[in-house]
Amino acid sequence: MSDKKTSQSANEITFELADLFSFLWKKKFRLIFTSALIIVATGYYVSKLPKVYSASSTILLGKGEQSLGLPSALSNFSRGSNSETDTYLEFIRSRQFLKGIVDTLFLTKVAEFRPKRNESNEEKVSNYAIGILLNNLVLTKVGSTDLIKVTYYSQNPMIAADVANLIGPAFFSYHADMTKKKAGDTSVWLNNQLADLQDKLLKAENAMQVFIEEHKLIGANTEIELAKAELATLLQERMATDKALSDIQATVQSIEVANGDVAIMMQIPWVMNNPMVENLRNNILSKEQNFAELKKRYKSKHHKFIVAQGAINDLKTEQKNLLNRLAVGLKQSMATLVQRLQDLQKKIEVTKARFSGLSRYEVELVKLKRGIETTQNLYQVFVSRLQETELLKGLDKNKEFAVIDYAVIPQNPTKPRVVMLMSVTVLLAVVFSSGFWLILHLVSDRKTRLKQLLRSLDVPLLGEIPKLKTKASAKSIANVVDIGQLDRQFSEAIRSLRTEVLVRSDNLENRIIALTGIKNGDGKTTLSISLALAFAKLEKVILIDSDLRSPAIAKSFGLDKDHPGISNLISRQVPFSECVFRHPDSKLRVLPSGPIPADPMIYISTSRFAQLIKKLGVVYERVVLETPSLDTVSDTFVLSRLVDGIILVCDVENTDNDSLIEAIQRLREMGAPLLGVVFNKVKDVKSRFSKHQVKALAVKKST
Repeated sequence: MSDKKTSQSANEITFELADLFSFLWKKKFRLIFTSALIIVATGYYVSKLPKVYSASSTILLGKGEQSLGLPSALSNFSRGSNSETDTYLEFIRSRQFLKGIVDTLFLTKVAEFRPKRNESNEEKVSNYAIGILLNNLVLTKVGSTDLIKVTYYSQNPMIAADVANLIGPAFFSYHADMTKKKAGDTSVWLNNQLADLQDKLLKAENAMQVFIEEHKLIGANTEIELAKAELATLLQERMATDKALSDIQATVQSIEVANGDVAIMMQIPWVMNNPMVENLRNNILSKEQNFAELKKRYKSKHHKFIVAQGAINDLKTEQKNLLNRLAVGLKQSMATLVQRLQDLQKKIEVTKARFSGLSRYEVELVKLKRGIETTQNLYQVFVSRLQETELLKGLDKNKEFAVIDYAVIPQNPTKPRVVMLMSVTVLLAVVFSSGFWLILHLVSDRKTRLKQLLRSLDVPLLGEIPKLKTKASAKSIANVVDIGQLDRQFSEAIRSLRTEVLVRSDNLENRIIALTGIKNGDGKTTLSISLALAFAKLEKVILIDSDLRSPAIAKSFGLDKDHPGISNLISRQVPFSECVFRHPDSKLRVLPSGPIPADPMIYISTSRFAQLIKKLGVVYERVVLETPSLDTVSDTFVLSRLVDGIILVCDVENTDNDSLIEAIQRLREMGAPLLGVVFNKVKDVKSRFSKHQVKALAVKKST
């Protein structure tokens, strides 16, 4: 089953690709015209684009000097080489720096850097030139190095080279000037800070000396240390006592819960770990083992049995007494620990009271010392930074900046890339044209939408019948059938439909076939006659007009409207031989509907009608019935029980998706054997089978 579904899916994909390639081939002239139009328009646009030249130079932006006025540790922590390089790049892109480039090269005099409309305001002209310079300037890092590639794009190759070569030296000069200016400003600031720090340091030292003298703290450090040590010892002892008390309390609580039960008390860890208890328990276990051996040899009244049992009881009594003594001793120890804990707490309170006074003085003293140390450290840092600043004043330029590679005047334009643009244009033009016409086709082509609907409903498409080109005066059914026989494309489509039915007949016995339409005017009469004539070239066929409400087959063959037919045959008025019409040029026999009855349902629902269809299916190799349309009456659903397969005729141009879905659902709900759907009146039809397949099927059928 899985292989079958996979094969079916592959066939659907092949069919879709075939449709696509067929569509593209049919629309090739439109595709060529649309693509050529896009290519010509793009080529014209590209030819009008101005030629742009690019020039590039490479400069080295070193890590530079450390920030002035900050300690080296803080400076290294606050920045890294990457962030510093990014800062340099953003500075080069700044309008303030680029204004110097514009002024140096007199770019406001160049037409490329001036607004298209005349502008008398020099500031606006300068801002416009800076904007053009910023848009065409590209700064790129070279890997993870400190090298920067400076690229500038301009319509003038000389300007492109001049700008690329000027960026580096201008930045170096500006950075050196800023460094000198910053060094000078920093030197003044550092001198002011040093003076303030000297005053703060002197005041802090005087304040600490006054505090020591007022509180007589000359030997306070030794007393504070002793108080600290005593307090620490008391706290440690209290913690140890508190822990021991907690352990004893837990054990006492467990003993109280045991309430004298030896078995429960023996499970308490403190009791179990006691050496005397453990020794006594081992003796009891040893006696019990010996007693178990005696019980095997002596009875309960034997003196050895009695002696052994008495010894065990004595040991258990001794064990119980020992446990009671241990419990009493443990409670006494707990009381002792409680008293000791209270004594320790009193000593701690006294020591704390004595230590708290000294601690307050110590805290104040530490604060004063820390203030003095901090002020001294800052003073040393500022002195060191002042010395570095004085050294930087004498530097003429920063030695870590350099131009590695100068730009040369470009000879060929960089933009536009005509070959690449036109190549992409050709590709996009073909894709756009194909997509445009395909989407337009899918939106406007009703047949394609109906095909997709049939696939989703899992209903086969048996064939596509072209629309006959008939004049207004030749639209009678008889003339239409005659024209269909002469129309080569129509005849080929009918033969393809016949072949499709024959192919499906290999698996199912589709001897009795009914044709119905979704609504009146779908062309089911023409298709019924044409299909019956096509089958009659291969086998013995009978065509039955079971549309007793609007019969049309008799008129198509030139028979009188009163010619006897099914209604006469079912009512036993006329024999079968008089009702059947023999087509002179084929093996086709025609059974008309006969006179229109008042209630056709009475005739087609009788057992005589069902027996007639069954007998005809035995006599003839193929039985073709035309039935009423589905939107008028329910006759077709009654007739569907008598046939092997039903072909649903769909007028492509006048049928919407909802009508087709409704018709298929109604047939499925009634359990009708839907063979498939035929698209009728199709404008563009291609054969579903080759001539070799048709001939092979015809030979197979004849043999």
